[in-house]
Amino acid sequence: MRVFVSGPYGDHNPPEIIERNVMAADRVSRELMVQEHEVYCPHKMSWGWERDARITRRQYLELDMSFLLHWAEAFVRIPGRSPGADAETAMAKDLGLLELPCPECWRAELIGSG
Repeated sequence: MRVFVSGPYGDHNPPEIIERNVMAADRVSRELMVQEHEVYCPHKMSWGWERDARITRRQYLELDMSFLLHWAEAFVRIPGRSPGADAETAMAKDLGLLELPCPECWRAELIGSG
């Protein structure tokens, strides 16, 4: 199943917090791959883009939404405060995508977007 991983990133947080959130999303994504899913992890795709003034936040959020709309069959929501992940989750539910339980989330040390 094609699974979109949604969770805190925190593009206005210090780099070490962003990195912690990216690594947590990476652990969740790897576990989904072990379970034989195909995975899109936007955390890994766009890590660091918040530091590139040529790319707007809106652009990378629209990219994420396009994967939900045109590719995903299911999604996983990593817990934590995140307006972006909340918007992704709302869209996924509106599209009728299957919500899968979050593997490894009980271990993840996540810090939301503030």
